[in-house]
Amino acid sequence: MNNKVKILLDKIGIDNNNYQYFSDCEITKITISKSSGNWTIFLKMNNLLPLPVYEELEEKKNRLDENAGSIDFIFDIKNQDLEMYKEYYKYLLKLLKPTLKVLVIYEDAMKIEDDFLTLIATNEVEKERLSSCLEVINLFYKNLGYEFNIDINLRHEDNIIDEIKKDLTPVEIPNKVDTKPEKVEPDKTKPVRKIREPKDPNSVLGRGIKEKPLKIKSLLGEDNNVVVEAKVFGTEYFESSKTDFKIITLKITDYSDSIYCKVFVRDDEEYKRLCKELKSGNWYKIRGYTKNDQFAKELVLNARDIVKIEKTEETVKDTSEEKRVELHCHTKMSQMDGVIDETDVIKQAMKFGMHAVAITDHNGVQGFPHVFSMVTNYNKNLKEGEEPFKAIYGCELTMIDDNVDIVTRPNKDVMLDQTYVVFDFETTGFNAGGFDSIIEIGAVKIKDGVIIEKYDELINPGRPLPQKIIDVTNITDAMLEGKDNEENAVRRFIEWFGDCPMVAHNAKFDVSFLEMAYRKYNFGTFTNPVIDTLELSRTLDNTYARHSLSALVKRYEVPWDENAHHRGDYDAEGTALVFYKMLKKLSNRNIDTMDQLDTLVSKEEIHKYGRAHHINILVRNKTGLKNLFKLVSLANTTYLYKTPRILRSIVNEHREGLLIGSGCYESEVFTQAKSKSDDELSNIVRFYDYVEVQPLECYDHLIQTGDFATKVELAANIEKVVRVTEDSGKIIVATGDVHHLRREDKIYREIIVNQKVPGGGRHPLARNGIKEIPSNHFRTTNEMLEDFKFLGEEKAHEIVITNTNKVAAMCDIVEVIIDTGGIPFSPRVKSDDGKSYLDCPVVVTDLVYTKAKDWYGEPLPYMIEERIATELYGDIVFKIIKERHEDIKDNLEEYEKVIHKELHDEILKGSENIKNLVTEYVKKTSEEELDEKGLEKKIKKTLGGVIGGGFDPIYLIAQRLVKHSNDEGYLVGSRGSVGSSFVATMMGITEVNPLAAHYRCEKCKHSIFDDDEGNALGATYSSGFDLPDKECPNCHIPMLKDGQDMPFATFLGFNADKVPDIDLNFSDLNQASAHAYTKVLFGEDNVYRAGTIGTVAEKTAFGFVKGYCEDKELGDMRTAEIERLAMGCTGVKRTTGQHPGGIVVVPDYMEVFDFTPFQFPAEDPTAEWRTTHFDYHSIDQCLLKLDILGHSDPTQLRLIQLQSGTDILKVPLDDKETMSIFTSTKALGVTTEQIMCNTGTLGIPEFGTPFTIKLVEDTKPTSFAELIKISGLSHGTDVWLGNAQELIAKNIVPFKDTIGCRDDIMVYLMYNGVKPIKAFKIMEFVRKGRASKDPETWKEHVKTMQEAKIPEWFINSCAKIKYMFPKAHAAAYVISAFRIAWYKVHMPVYFYASWYSSKATDVDVVAMTKGYDSIKSRLEDIQVKGYEATNKENGQAESLKVALEAAARGIKFLNVDLYNSDATVWVAKNDTEIYPPFNAIEGLGDTVAKNLVAEREKKPFISIEDVQKRGKVSQTLIAKMQEMDILKDLPDSNQLSLF
Repeated sequence: MNNKVKILLDKIGIDNNNYQYFSDCEITKITISKSSGNWTIFLKMNNLLPLPVYEELEEKKNRLDENAGSIDFIFDIKNQDLEMYKEYYKYLLKLLKPTLKVLVIYEDAMKIEDDFLTLIATNEVEKERLSSCLEVINLFYKNLGYEFNIDINLRHEDNIIDEIKKDLTPVEIPNKVDTKPEKVEPDKTKPVRKIREPKDPNSVLGRGIKEKPLKIKSLLGEDNNVVVEAKVFGTEYFESSKTDFKIITLKITDYSDSIYCKVFVRDDEEYKRLCKELKSGNWYKIRGYTKNDQFAKELVLNARDIVKIEKTEETVKDTSEEKRVELHCHTKMSQMDGVIDETDVIKQAMKFGMHAVAITDHNGVQGFPHVFSMVTNYNKNLKEGEEPFKAIYGCELTMIDDNVDIVTRPNKDVMLDQTYVVFDFETTGFNAGGFDSIIEIGAVKIKDGVIIEKYDELINPGRPLPQKIIDVTNITDAMLEGKDNEENAVRRFIEWFGDCPMVAHNAKFDVSFLEMAYRKYNFGTFTNPVIDTLELSRTLDNTYARHSLSALVKRYEVPWDENAHHRGDYDAEGTALVFYKMLKKLSNRNIDTMDQLDTLVSKEEIHKYGRAHHINILVRNKTGLKNLFKLVSLANTTYLYKTPRILRSIVNEHREGLLIGSGCYESEVFTQAKSKSDDELSNIVRFYDYVEVQPLECYDHLIQTGDFATKVELAANIEKVVRVTEDSGKIIVATGDVHHLRREDKIYREIIVNQKVPGGGRHPLARNGIKEIPSNHFRTTNEMLEDFKFLGEEKAHEIVITNTNKVAAMCDIVEVIIDTGGIPFSPRVKSDDGKSYLDCPVVVTDLVYTKAKDWYGEPLPYMIEERIATELYGDIVFKIIKERHEDIKDNLEEYEKVIHKELHDEILKGSENIKNLVTEYVKKTSEEELDEKGLEKKIKKTLGGVIGGGFDPIYLIAQRLVKHSNDEGYLVGSRGSVGSSFVATMMGITEVNPLAAHYRCEKCKHSIFDDDEGNALGATYSSGFDLPDKECPNCHIPMLKDGQDMPFATFLGFNADKVPDIDLNFSDLNQASAHAYTKVLFGEDNVYRAGTIGTVAEKTAFGFVKGYCEDKELGDMRTAEIERLAMGCTGVKRTTGQHPGGIVVVPDYMEVFDFTPFQFPAEDPTAEWRTTHFDYHSIDQCLLKLDILGHSDPTQLRLIQLQSGTDILKVPLDDKETMSIFTSTKALGVTTEQIMCNTGTLGIPEFGTPFTIKLVEDTKPTSFAELIKISGLSHGTDVWLGNAQELIAKNIVPFKDTIGCRDDIMVYLMYNGVKPIKAFKIMEFVRKGRASKDPETWKEHVKTMQEAKIPEWFINSCAKIKYMFPKAHAAAYVISAFRIAWYKVHMPVYFYASWYSSKATDVDVVAMTKGYDSIKSRLEDIQVKGYEATNKENGQAESLKVALEAAARGIKFLNVDLYNSDATVWVAKNDTEIYPPFNAIEGLGDTVAKNLVAEREKKPFISIEDVQKRGKVSQTLIAKMQEMDILKDLPDSNQLSLF
């Protein structure tokens, strides 16, 4: 017997006679839950235990641990004896008594059928009772090792009796047995048992499934046996911390509906297998039972059996031999409208066999970069002779006419002196040029504000009225019986109004019907002046949002009965009275005649009021691309009004290289065709290069809104557009106005357009009259030909295929994103005069050598000469010089002297000299003949470094930005690995010195890099700040200690050929100034904030779907179905934004339009900065991005400096007392109990969070190098937890030797003999977490390290790492943190005041002013709440911990003081007292705080009323201030005001 099993049985006290049944038993695992104390013991054995032995095991198991929550046994049984399993059923029944009640009924329910255990119920009641226990039954048998789920079958009693009788009937044995088997007919009276195959090659879980599936939408309640076929579209995983249960939740759909499907697992290996095999995108046949899940709060399918199936989803094919080209396609980058990913458009076009497709998003071109990248990569891989795919780049814009039609044909008479006819028509519909006509003329004549005559006539249209018209106008067919026709009625009306000027509200509508009547009945030409009160209102009252007649009568106080609205006579009278008041208002503005009305709108404002139409613009060539970028930029900035728009004149000005198309149902051509004659429409068409029409279905909503009465009328309008376009000599094309990929995807667009568009109100398709939006899916050629067959086959072919291909052929394949090989264009840097340009290589070289000489003397140490040369030009220059002097190599001292002097001199001669040097070397050493292009390429590859790679402008820009901030009194912290660059250090870009640990003398410039034995100091000291104190051997003064030992390769690559990414932390108080300074450096039109695109997130989409269901009253939808629909809505553009600190620089020798359009972020015309229209990631290889980030550490140091009057740069970075707070609170003069913290690092950046405090506790750092390591560990992934933490805990290696930052790897390997290039490659491999992703390469790296005798712990540690922090970044953070920590130790009042000013998010100033006990009590109150605490309370708890420490150290927080408190800054009164600012008062914001300070500076407050009035303080805040005794010395009111 296994020894562990014997110990277990002994402990339980099993009868010794029963030990025999455990002879082959093994304990494979024991788990004990920490939270619940539950035990789970896994036993593996050949045979199931006899039932009595099992009962004894269950009875005595608690002897193992009487305090255990529960103890369960899980069996793994090799030989499955079904009879023995059936025997256990009796024991199980006793456990089920509370549910089953009368057990005798169920004693024989367990049967063995088809080699499976099955439960037989004889009626529905039995089945229901057994079903309620089925989950428990299956769990019980699963724990016993039974491999399959047990099902319940209903078999009525009479069937069972028949079977028994049959079994008892004597069988007569025939004399002769026929060898041929007799065909047995199935007994149709006997219920057929659903036999499942025990094995299916595609089974993922359980057995095979032969039953027919149900539709998911038919699953309405709990059912014990359910089969579905479904596709997995999402998975979730849950591992219980209380038990060993694991749950895989599959989100499944069959497109009739969706449901959650849960798979319960206990075994770890089984769980891993199922997680791997159950994948999204696969189809499965699933059998299980549905149950109302208490966690999901809805019906869920619990799986018993899962079989993977192959299911081909229906795909639409384009079977036409000739293919069309789609010229109008919207993607998810059409804001809150399109729902197709831009790359899916391309894929679909390719699947259809089309050779081109146009991307034409609304108001923007943000889909271009992805499309360009995809199509370019596709075309690169084509074989010779294959036709490249063409992406046509375009945009749909809202075009505004350059004039506002307030008045047509104005006269020059004084407006107030004239008699006007104000009229209003009621009509059968909206289509004047189609079948609609006038049914009522209502008009009045008005003179001097008095109605002098009225006109009203009903007209019989000769056909029944549409119900919508009856509903709106209250005019019925009965009212029109016997009335005259339109011709006679209009003739009488013309005679009545004569030559009077006419007025109407939305005159374009009424005049279109009047002009159409003139044409239809040959009345001549309508020539009267017309004033439109709608357009007049929009310009005269432009601060109002609504300009309907109902809004105008209220605004101008005209009596109005809304119930009588929409009758011609009543509307005309109301309009007339409003119009007269408008004339009076105009007169007061000195606008007296009609021809002066145009002055109401300036040219700069015209885009707000002109008529709007959609146009589609396609790019023909590179010139056109730039012009499109200009138009998009202007639309999103200069002409942005609520939404982007562009003037017709501006389109004309920039149309070179573009094709202007008419657009969708909101196009000028389509809308005007309803009311214009052929000649008038032809004039409109001539503006366009091509005109679009879409399938009738795409206009279907216009019938719902009443714009067209029928499809026949709609078709007639399309026929008119086609005819007039052709007569005008323009190209007519059929487009799909595509917004979603497949017809069934329309639901996603319905959900999206149901939402409010940011800045633009509701989508036009969300109007109340539209019950169903049209399907704007990507149609095949066949579909489009079918859609336009009403025009005739020949015409359909022409506009669908011939003409779309003709337009596509006019467009070139254009380069959207310039291929720079990954190196962005370098901007030129202006000198301080803002006119001339700096010679960047010269300035960089001069700055570096000037500072280097100032620090290290002249001549420079050899290693520094080498480092500078390598960083500036790569290693090629030093290599050339060394080869020049091979002849004196034996005289090492002379050799070193000569080569380093020559290296120095060659560098100082400048970049052109170096290039010539390298050119000659390449020519001389090249093994092949190089032409000019090949030579240039080889030189570029050979040269590296800052100047050699062309990165000197980037360095110089960073240097000038840092200097600008320094000059304004702020420190700038470096981020990333720029601190690895000695050139950056010498230029003042970073404080971090990347050289190995060393000493240097400020006076004589002597430096020491080796100890007395000649060993490198860097081999012992990772940070120079940890070096012991040392006097200069020449000057006998203390030497400075410096150096963090970081290879340059970590920044610019091993050959100095990586593009530098210089990230800088500016004070958040100074960030805006730094941003503004870039405009000085490069010019306002050359710098833009890095743009971002905000898309609909999953959570938001989920809310959209729920809202849609509520709006459409669709009832309760399953959560899984909501999630599925939400997936189709995610990624849709919702808004735009900007990177918090990214500034994109366009070189002044190019235009921004060479790269991207620009815009305002979030369509905010008040924004201070314009942003790149493209997401900045799309163009980061073309344009330089400066990361000018705001950070609180420089702010805190600035505040300390201002209040303390000390120089923060003088803080000693080797201060022992400061270092001690990382291991003890002694230097703070408090105990850990007093401050409720085990270290003194509370509030210190990098070391003051709960996680880093624990990290500090565990590591107990005593050196600066270890602090850097902690910073690296805290920012890395899998560097500390499960890695360095374990190495320290197991005493494998001391903390100081563990890997903390990426540089540690390269430096350690090089010090241990690995070649630098190998060390660099290993570091790069490890820092990206590739050891687990690329095992083969990792094996090679392991071999390299093993050959160098690198210890196993180091290799294993590297293998676990997923991400590593740069040491330079960590060092910069720690330098800043250590300075702040120094003030905490030595000048605490300034530390605490600055911490609250720069770091605290929420404060409880009332508790703080009451002292230590009050602070501690409030802190404990919040901590007791645990997870119940609000975010605000958690923020307060953080600041209260710091306050508690401050109070324990004798720092007192005073009350807010009306005359001594600052608006936003905590001010130290003296060494022990701090004034909180006004904004520390709960609910009092920065604006009010600044008001209070500004007003008290003008004159003292004389009363509480005075404070409230001048400070603009609310009554609630006044009460709060009174409660805090801030206003106790002031009277309630200003008594002087009584006299």
